[in-house]
Amino acid sequence: MSGSYPKFVLDPETAKVLLSKVPQYLSNIKAVLQIDNLNDLLVDQDALYEIITRVEMRRLYFRIFHPINMGELNEGALICFWILKFMPFKHDAISNKVLNAKIAYTLFNNMLFYVAAKTKRRVNVKSELMKNTIYAFQYRDLSKEAIMALAESLLY
Repeated sequence: MSGSYPKFVLDPETAKVLLSKVPQYLSNIKAVLQIDNLNDLLVDQDALYEIITRVEMRRLYFRIFHPINMGELNEGALICFWILKFMPFKHDAISNKVLNAKIAYTLFNNMLFYVAAKTKRRVNVKSELMKNTIYAFQYRDLSKEAIMALAESLLY
């Protein structure tokens, strides 16, 4: 045995499906960021593709090492984690750290409500959650698992 593993290659069709979810989870981003034109929001496509690749790699990890599917809740939490790490979004009027934290939070929050509606659950979100979560996304070193656990803890 050589000890090398095959290189992970993201299937283009899978990438297309995963990339199509990001705008759905960010449908209200103009209002959250208080910007007039979405064209002013720049996206590093290579970083976004890397995020989607890493989410899919984690899905594969779940299939191999856990008897469960990763699920959309964990998928959304992972996208948030990687947005915070790679900061793929840019806007001239907003600092990258604040911008990507707000985008990650918006995606996180919208994903919670999407999954709750789909699974007939409720979201336990208090008004101070937004401010506290955006702060944590900006200044705390949250792990993938912490963000996934936070997402799960907010649904009942």
